[in-house]
Amino acid sequence: MMKLVIFSSIFIIFVNSLYVPYAKKRIDQSVVTQALNALVPLDQRIDAKVTLNYQNMASGKDFSHDNSPYPLFTSIDASVMQGPTYKAINNLLQYYTKPDIDASETMTESWNSSISDFLDTIISTQVMQNAWQFLQQNSLSPTDKDAFKSQLYTLWFQLYARNTAIGSSGFESVFSGETNSTNDVVRFNNWIKFYTQEQSTNVNYHGWFTKANGIQITLQFAWNDYHAMKQSFLLNSSPEFEFSAYTICALSGGDCTMSINGQSIEIAASTLSKNGQTVIDECYALSGGGPAPATTKKPNKNDPELQTLVDQMWAADKDRPQTGDIKINWGNKVNGKTDVSPDPMFTHVNEDLYKKPVYADLITTYNQNLFTPQVCTAESPMSGFKKSYLQTVFNTFTSSPAFDLAFKYLQNKKYPNTSSLDAFKPFLWNLWFGTYSRCSGTMGSSGWEHVFSGEWKGDEIDGQHDWTRYYLLEKAGKINYYGYYSYDSQLIGTFQYTWEKYLKPKGGFFTATSPAFDFSILTVCALEHSGANACQFNLDNYPIYITSYTQKCDAGTCISTAYPSDEP
Repeated sequence: MMKLVIFSSIFIIFVNSLYVPYAKKRIDQSVVTQALNALVPLDQRIDAKVTLNYQNMASGKDFSHDNSPYPLFTSIDASVMQGPTYKAINNLLQYYTKPDIDASETMTESWNSSISDFLDTIISTQVMQNAWQFLQQNSLSPTDKDAFKSQLYTLWFQLYARNTAIGSSGFESVFSGETNSTNDVVRFNNWIKFYTQEQSTNVNYHGWFTKANGIQITLQFAWNDYHAMKQSFLLNSSPEFEFSAYTICALSGGDCTMSINGQSIEIAASTLSKNGQTVIDECYALSGGGPAPATTKKPNKNDPELQTLVDQMWAADKDRPQTGDIKINWGNKVNGKTDVSPDPMFTHVNEDLYKKPVYADLITTYNQNLFTPQVCTAESPMSGFKKSYLQTVFNTFTSSPAFDLAFKYLQNKKYPNTSSLDAFKPFLWNLWFGTYSRCSGTMGSSGWEHVFSGEWKGDEIDGQHDWTRYYLLEKAGKINYYGYYSYDSQLIGTFQYTWEKYLKPKGGFFTATSPAFDFSILTVCALEHSGANACQFNLDNYPIYITSYTQKCDAGTCISTAYPSDEP
């Protein structure tokens, strides 16, 4: 239902006549970091006026476990909420009473007046003045004050629909909080809202996952009947600082870094295009490389060299997507076997990546349709053009820096046939391309087809753990993304989707690595640490659990499955 939006006479003229669209663009991140760091000393932080009680870590598995019996905020000096920007934001927050993303909103004249007052108050601060100057210098914002105010209104307060109901905005997403029909808190990223709700006993703090004392926290809490399994926000920063920092980051690329009191803080700020206008999707802050579940496991204690290998491979993987190359919209959390996320998972991929041999050679095999997805249909012989195409990508992968490190690791482990790469490659070829049956004796499967290309078994998808393959099928309209179970930033996710008429109830893959990296680490795990979640390490500070199995096949030993997960 289209919502009626009533503006004050002054404000409607202001918005309609002065709005000039300024496209977001990627700015050199070192320049953005410098600009954000310049805002920090201007912020009127309230560290000395707040007492926090972190208590215990939250449960990453069971939301019903409330591990922290007391509120997060023990006390805040009464003078804090009397500050002009605190008064302005609290006055504005009273209008956000429908957090459900599927609930329509009716914006009133007094609501718009409160928005106007809030923007005037924020723009007058030194923090926002400095932020505005940076945005002007980089052609991201206008020089006229009223036009800038109009830009901020559109960016933060323009109502839009996430599904069908026009009831969301950037401000609500970040500063007020949003929920979905399955009683999940999907966005809630401001300490002021948390504090006021905690004071009203509407929020029950369960504990923390990561924290930078007095600066940032990733935590779990109940908000009335809604479950916030894991949310993140800054602590003790002013409304003008957060509003300014998130605005800079959203307009300049979306992935930013700054330092607060010596603590490195990462900001993720995503935008959407609605009716030709750029609006805030979500913004949140992470510390120390991002949140880690309470159940984080350390690398395999019996193989400390594995973590060293992964760190070296990550650094050597120059073909992996860089910041901004991929943009993922994780949508909503899975609810049964229905589509609860109307948008595709991949909202942007820089396809210049596909000019690199590790992608180009792999995509050639996909475009040639070398495999039949149905496991009950026998595969064509491994010969002729089929073998030639696969041999090319196999040679490309095994020539990559990531694989070179993986092979040296296997040599150090004295794995059979690793005296030289030439001696190892025939075994490796059979490991990945040897055929076997998943259906009554029909030779219709291989490790490569299962992991990279994907298969159909019954009415479900079997395997398919390559982000490039998924993206190309989604782009072609053959995949419909349903929603996520869990994810870590833009690195990895576990989710649900359909490929044509077949359902993947639960699956996932890395989303920030190259296919050569995936091939290399999955090979290592299958040969040295096979089993359910048996290959454990941290990647970019996130815990990773790889499940892999091998089986007997016509060529000797073949990979049955191998895939990563962000949760054990």
